[in-house]
Amino acid sequence: MKKRQRALLAVAAMLLISATGYAENAPADNFTLDEVVVTATRTEKSAKDLPSAVQVITRQTIENQGAQTLEDVLRYATGIQLTRSSTSASREAVSIRGFDSRFSMILIDGKRLASEIDQNYELDRIPLENIERIEIVRGPVSSLYGTEALGGVINIITKKSQQQSVTFDIGSGLYSGGRDGKDRYSFAYDSGQIGKFSVRISGSKVENDALFKSNGLTYEPYGTRKNLNAEIDYRLSASETVSFSKGYTEEATYEYVKPAAAVLKARDYVERDEHALAYSKKEDDKEIFLRYYQSVMEKSLDQYNAATLANWVRAKRTVNVYEGRYTQTLNPQHRLTFGAEYRPETFRGTAVNTGEGYFTVVHPSGQIKTGSTAHLNYSAAYVQDEWNVNDKLLAIMSVRYDDSNKFESNLSPKLGLTYKLSDDTRLKMNVAQGFRSPTPNQLYQSASTQQGNPNLKSETSQSYDISIEKDWTKKTGKLTFFNNDVTDMIDLVTLSGTNKQYQNISKASIKGVEAEFTRELSDRLSWTNSYTYLEAVNDATGQRLQNRARHVLLSGLSYHDQQGFTASLQSQTFGKYLVSPGGNKSYSVWNVALSQKLSDHHKLRLGIDNIFNKTDEDVPLLGAYVHGSIQYSF
Repeated sequence: MKKRQRALLAVAAMLLISATGYAENAPADNFTLDEVVVTATRTEKSAKDLPSAVQVITRQTIENQGAQTLEDVLRYATGIQLTRSSTSASREAVSIRGFDSRFSMILIDGKRLASEIDQNYELDRIPLENIERIEIVRGPVSSLYGTEALGGVINIITKKSQQQSVTFDIGSGLYSGGRDGKDRYSFAYDSGQIGKFSVRISGSKVENDALFKSNGLTYEPYGTRKNLNAEIDYRLSASETVSFSKGYTEEATYEYVKPAAAVLKARDYVERDEHALAYSKKEDDKEIFLRYYQSVMEKSLDQYNAATLANWVRAKRTVNVYEGRYTQTLNPQHRLTFGAEYRPETFRGTAVNTGEGYFTVVHPSGQIKTGSTAHLNYSAAYVQDEWNVNDKLLAIMSVRYDDSNKFESNLSPKLGLTYKLSDDTRLKMNVAQGFRSPTPNQLYQSASTQQGNPNLKSETSQSYDISIEKDWTKKTGKLTFFNNDVTDMIDLVTLSGTNKQYQNISKASIKGVEAEFTRELSDRLSWTNSYTYLEAVNDATGQRLQNRARHVLLSGLSYHDQQGFTASLQSQTFGKYLVSPGGNKSYSVWNVALSQKLSDHHKLRLGIDNIFNKTDEDVPLLGAYVHGSIQYSF
């Protein structure tokens, strides 16, 4: 980390502590209890009315928490745990209601990403400067989104250009003991509405320094990540808009791993290019949405034992999506949504053998490998009815049919009910089926010790949950019980010696309880709490699923005043967190974040994560992390 940036951080901290009395007046934050959500039904719906368990994380909340990455934001969400990935022990992965990350879908504006097998890699890649809000749906949503949405959906809604502005943000951080952390830079340009056009351009760069465990392995990948995004909206009329967006991501990271006996240094280089063209028309009683988008990711992985090249992989994934949706309000009782999707995907890799599309790749070292190509075509259609049965009962019924050239077809129904016991009390229930199609690696992997299986079936789930919600004058509370039974889970099975193959053998039972409570203690102070009890068991072995806590308690205080000062205190308590090889662990982590608006153009932020400096290599906890940033806008 550069000395100039460290000095900048120190100055920012001192200014932040002393600036409260000098700031210009700023409007108070708006703590809204009744959010409008689009992800759960693909239509705008009040969170209070929705049967599904939903949570909205606003832009203001993200800033108040002093979040640096997407994983910083999600760690405070109800029902979400950040676990160690099955494919990379040094990366944190999203687990919704106890499901592995491969069962949790991450979308950007409803769009799929060309990514690795586990979307946990996206926790570092998705930049925060372009996020308007995050909508989380807990529980299966395969009835609208298809494969991968067994555990739930995290939909990142990006910002739209509202008024002309330019914003720069520079941030930096240090771990306890003077160890380096992260430097980050971002910018955003908003044109505002210029005639019928509006434009938003944003970009960021993050530099992570290397942090090592006592065994010589890294806690997480280190290196550089860059993002550049642009969106142009053109208003054809008051109700019609055409949008074009373009995104580019470049990542060059390193990590020390131990896949076998020796410690290897891995270099991972990723480029992702995305673009989308969409048309939307929204009137009082109907809505039309059409979109085509493409996401292309190219990945180069080199592993070195000292200076010797031990292994290398080249892969490219291309996702093309054509989708359409039509919503019609028939009468006060029924609103129908019809949708369809066609998604041809191409996967090319040197570590798979699909039996077709062979090609050769020459490494800069002169080594040559042969790869092959998989063509996977998906098509789907779905229908949803939002039925206001009477003044007290809302029923949302949806069903989706998915087909593919490689897998069996899947029918994914869902029924959600919301019953108003009174004006301030609601009873909710959901029953659903979900599925997840095998990945190209699981189908076609060709390695010395791991083999794919082209005869794999999709993993499926049967799920239900029931909850009760109540509102008071300045309080809300919710209690939920959920249960999931997963069958045909895919796992590696030992055939002989070290030779393994993917097979449908496992079953899992995942159930638990979620309790949520929010209270406005005053016009300036808000208190949020959630508790999750989780029982996740592999039915084939009778053992608990690893890298999950049985008890998770989250609590947070958020303060704001009219002088532009905000403060946030967050705590996370984990009970019986099962890690390997560390066994069960229980611990608490406390984080604090402060921000001060100095003028209409300047804002300073300061935060300390893990303020009591807890360390544990298994979890892992890296000690206290002090970070700050300076934001300038005009």
